[in-house]
Amino acid sequence: MKNRLGFFDRRASDWEKVHYPPHVRQRLEALVKEFGVREGERVLDVGTGTGVLIPYFCREVGASGRIFAVDLSFQMLRQANRKPRGDMDIIVQADVHFLPFANEVVDRVICFAAFPHFTDKAKALREMSRVLRHDGILIIAHLLSREELAKHHSAHPAVACDTLPDSHRMRLLFMDAGGFPLEIVNKPGKYLAKGIKEV
Repeated sequence: MKNRLGFFDRRASDWEKVHYPPHVRQRLEALVKEFGVREGERVLDVGTGTGVLIPYFCREVGASGRIFAVDLSFQMLRQANRKPRGDMDIIVQADVHFLPFANEVVDRVICFAAFPHFTDKAKALREMSRVLRHDGILIIAHLLSREELAKHHSAHPAVACDTLPDSHRMRLLFMDAGGFPLEIVNKPGKYLAKGIKEV
């Protein structure tokens, strides 16, 4: 955990410059549209990192919605705090395994480019489900396929073992977290797992 956290802390200041040049941001904007965020929603951005998604979410939820963004890396959150956002939006340092929110307080949970890094994926999903209202949407997404992501992480020892579960395992994890009917898209340049909380 310590090595992984240090990996992100050290890279925080240059993270968006390295990972989100203009052509990647075009793909990111298209992916965000698939999240289906609506005006007035309360959205939890899990593993927000530098807050790259915050401006997109703020635009979608409008003045009547709220954004809650969490990450474990303090240095990443320093960058996220520079993003413009609404007065009621919250950015907080927190561990996904122990989210500091009450039950069923958000309409949509979005975990972008972070899920492979969680040490206990089952517990992380249960926590994300806990704070999500009944019939709320939970999304795990990447701009790489499961296979591309594994190859990308393999080049960095601190995150070399951080992978996405295969589709069968992911379905089981979602079911354990709250009976989600699950849609999974895994293709070059895109991973999207999306479910609706049933229990």
